[in-house]
Amino acid sequence: MDPANVNFMNTQVFQIDIPLAPSVNEWVQSVSVPGVTLGEASIENQLIRQPEPGDKLIFSPLSFSFLVDEEMKNWKEMFDWMSAAGFPISLSQYGVMPHKVNRQSDREVTCDISLLVFNNQTKPILKFTMFGCFPIALGDMPLNTADTGAQPPVCTGDMMYRNFIVEPII
Repeated sequence: MDPANVNFMNTQVFQIDIPLAPSVNEWVQSVSVPGVTLGEASIENQLIRQPEPGDKLIFSPLSFSFLVDEEMKNWKEMFDWMSAAGFPISLSQYGVMPHKVNRQSDREVTCDISLLVFNNQTKPILKFTMFGCFPIALGDMPLNTADTGAQPPVCTGDMMYRNFIVEPII
C-alpha cells in the first residue's frame, strides 16, 4: 500500500458476474459491497459484563440495481430463479429454471457471484466472491403512463449467500 496515494476509490467502474442470471450482468447500474458484522459474546460476573469478540460473521445481503431490458428478459430471469428456489405453487417447480447456462445440474439453485472493483486507471484491484448465492428480493418496477421521457425502468435485486472472500488482484 502506497501511503502517498491519496486518490479516492473509483465507484463508477465495476463488473459483476451472476452465473444463474447472465442477462442481468450487463444491465447492472449499481451494486453495494455487503456489510459484515461480528457478533459478540458476553462474559459476566457479579460486577461487570465484559464483551468479547463473537464467533460468527453476519453478512448483509448483496444489493444491486439494474435496468430492465425491453423484453423484460433480465427481470424474468431473476423472477424464475426465485421461483425455482422457493417453489411458490408446487414442489415440482423446485430447481426448474428456464435455462441451463452455468449450471452443474438441473436442481442447482445457488451459484457463486463475483464482483470486480477497479482503480482509477480501470485496472481490477479487488475481487469479491460470494459463495452459495440465491435471490431473496426482486424490487418493484414502476410503470407510469405520465412519464414522457425515455427513462428505462430500474429494478433492484437482493442476494443472500453463505460467506464471501476478498482477494487482491495483482
